[in-house]
Amino acid sequence: MLQLLAQHPDVLHRAGLASAVLSIYAFWPYISDILAGRTRPERASWLIWALLSAVSLLAQIYEGADGSLGFAVTQTLGTVVICGLTFWKTTQLRFKTEDSQVLTATAVGIWLWAEMESAVYSLFVTISMSMMGGLLTMKKAFLDPTSETWATWAAFFVSAALAVVAIGQADWLLMAYPLYVMALSGGIMAAMGLGHLRVARRQADAPQEQRHQRLTLSVMSFQRAGSPTASE
Repeated sequence: MLQLLAQHPDVLHRAGLASAVLSIYAFWPYISDILAGRTRPERASWLIWALLSAVSLLAQIYEGADGSLGFAVTQTLGTVVICGLTFWKTTQLRFKTEDSQVLTATAVGIWLWAEMESAVYSLFVTISMSMMGGLLTMKKAFLDPTSETWATWAAFFVSAALAVVAIGQADWLLMAYPLYVMALSGGIMAAMGLGHLRVARRQADAPQEQRHQRLTLSVMSFQRAGSPTASE
């Protein structure tokens, strides 16, 4: 019954439409937070995602994607906009060493894809290289959980799940990218959650460390006061 419902044309169309609408919405809180200075994106990640989302879009068009195509189109447009805002808001033009290494690997992967002209390979490049960019954002989200917008990644997760439903069949080539977006979004949200726990634990331990420091200073002051030199 559920399988027949999932393959119904109206269900597939509505799932694809809902995925596209939610994917468009997902970019709005992120863009708003960037402009307000609350979100500080990882530049290398968004540059990689802007390039590779375009590769994924071309690959899905080549493979005949239909209901799930709106998801890829909105992902590409939104990613390019955020990438542009990221460079517009930044004050540092140079990339960190690890960022440069990931960007170089991405450029090599895209060049190889262009040479082979294989849709399957293009998706493999997209997912593997995009994950490298995603790891940079996960690291930043863990170290600075307030620098990312949780609502955006939650919306991306649900949008990707709807895109999987919109495909309507067990076509792993078409399902690969939405499933990856689910894993990426979930990973970033998990990194943010762990980062908040780390910050809360550090704040909880701070009073105890301060008491220990005050006790240490008191002992040292007492020892200096009772030393022979102090007595003289």
